[in-house]
Amino acid sequence: MIWSRRVALNGVQLDEVDPSIVIQSIEPADGRDNISAVGSAYGYGQRITGIRRDTLDINIKFSIDIRKDNMAGRAAVLEAVNAWAATAADGAWLTVNYKENRRLWVTMAQVPGEGSLWDWAREYQLTFRAYAVPYWEDETATQAVSAVASSGGMTLAVPGNTKSVAEIKVANKSGASITTVSVTVDGQTMAFSGIVLGGSQTLVIDHVLSGSLYYLRARIGSTSVLAKRTGANDFSVKPGNRSISWSASRAVQVTASVRGRYL
Repeated sequence: MIWSRRVALNGVQLDEVDPSIVIQSIEPADGRDNISAVGSAYGYGQRITGIRRDTLDINIKFSIDIRKDNMAGRAAVLEAVNAWAATAADGAWLTVNYKENRRLWVTMAQVPGEGSLWDWAREYQLTFRAYAVPYWEDETATQAVSAVASSGGMTLAVPGNTKSVAEIKVANKSGASITTVSVTVDGQTMAFSGIVLGGSQTLVIDHVLSGSLYYLRARIGSTSVLAKRTGANDFSVKPGNRSISWSASRAVQVTASVRGRYL
């Protein structure tokens, strides 16, 4: 049976772990937001100095449709569910059937204990937590691709309803090595000098998700060129049309991409 509420980790559906699993509810919690402020200079009120979202939880409630006198069977199913949840111990993509083209990078935060296996009507709860990127985001990235030129500009349409980060590819189309590249996204500039971008190579500025870590990288092939970067630490973008410009010592083609994020 295909249930009306479905949840998967890295594409593996919870209700396919065992036919006795009945998903009762999928409950994304409120984001845990942190707003810092200091007293204003006027003797009253405060001014905000920082806003960030720390984590986002999602709770999955389910029951096991096995008679209470089959305690061994109920225990085996619960172990299988917890093994499914454990695939997110170091991070996994969580998807639900009612959010088309959305995903959430989560870590297993809490699995249920057996309790009384005789309680056949018991509702169990799994909790997953998004640390690194505490927002739902598009599975499919939105892209803008430039013409081939040593400099130019274009527009990237950023979906979503909160800030995200853009990623950039600069492909050398000149047939000769490029040593300097500069990219500006919505007023934020990263410049690379002293690099060797060969005639068929691409400079890739993107991000890595690993467990609860999320960090920027810049590379040509397998070689990191992050140490040759000056300027912005990342390309933060708000929803809407955002400007992209670039310059290089020879002709390149620039691809800008972004995954919309949602509160």
